Amino acid sequence: MKQRIWIFIFSIILCVILTGCIKKDERGQKQKVVYVVCRRSVIPVQLGKLIDEQKREAFHFTYTTGGFTYYVIGYGRQPGSGYKIKVREFSADRTHIYIDTILTGVTKEHQKYGKSYPYIVLKSQFYEKDVIFH
Repeated sequence: MKQRIWIFIFSIILCVILTGCIKKDERGQKQKVVYVVCRRSVIPVQLGKLIDEQKREAFHFTYTTGGFTYYVIGYGRQPGSGYKIKVREFSADRTHIYIDTILTGVTKEHQKYGKSYPYIVLKSQFYEKDVIFH
C-alpha cells in the first residue's frame, strides 16, 4: 500500500514538473509580410545619405516615413562587384518582424577588380513591432 502511495505522489510531482517545462509560443504563427525591393532612385534622399554613411561596414536599420518603413541591410565593403542579396524570410507575428537575408558571392575572377558595398532596401507598410534581423 505504501508503495502505491509513493508511486502516486511521484507521478503527481512528475506531472507538475513536466507541465512547467512546456514552453508556449506566445507570439503565435508567423505570416508573410508584403514588401517591395527598392532601387536607390526611389528611396528618400535622407535614407540614401544614411546608407552612404554606414556602407563601409555591415549594418541593418529601419527608416520610417509617410506610413511606410524601409528595412535596410548592408554587407559592408566587398571585393569586386556583382553580388546579389536574397531575402530568405520576411515575416511577422504578433510582436516582431523577422528578416533573414543572404549575400550571394561572386567568382574569384569578379573579385579581382574594384570593390562594392552591397545592400538591400525593403519597403513595407508601417508596423508597430520590433524587428529581428538574421
